Formats: sequence, C-alpha cells, structure tokens
Amino acid sequence: MGVETTRHFLLEWLSYTYRYVPVSLLDVIPQKLNWRPPSYYGRDDLETLMASDSAADWIRISEMLLGRVPDGFTFAPKHKSNAYDRAENG
Repeated sequence: MGVETTRHFLLEWLSYTYRYVPVSLLDVIPQKLNWRPPSYYGRDDLETLMASDSAADWIRISEMLLGRVPDGFTFAPKHKSNAYDRAENG
C-alpha cells in the first residue's frame, strides 16, 4: 500500500512538473503567455524519457524507481498540458 501511494504521488508530480518549462529552454525572456518552446529532446534517452508528455513513460519511470506496477494499473493525469509546441502544431 505504501509503495502504491508513493507511485501515485510520483506520477502526479511528474504530471505537474511537465506543465512548466525550465527558463533555460526559453529563447527570449520574458516569455509571452501564448509562446511555446519547441519540442525538447534530451542529451540521452533517460533525459528525453523524463521530459516526455506520455503517462506511459511516467509509469516506466516509476517502475525504474519503485518496481513493477500491479496488474491492471492505470494512470490518467488530472490536467492536460500545452506547455511545449507539438510537432503537428509547427
């Protein structure tokens, strides 16, 4: 039970932090509200995984730290993010 509570907290935290863009990725400061930075690709696979917008990738991160998820486990973020510019948007 404690591990699953920790896993849920970790997944919610990853969902929350994804919504905010680090200042170092912005081209111009101050940033206007409707501007979006380009898609981010990390220096290695782990960094790119940690910057992913996919809940499945967040679950993979939790499995790296807390072990396998139980059968039938699902996670849906509470809020949708549009922090980064997607490939289909330009």
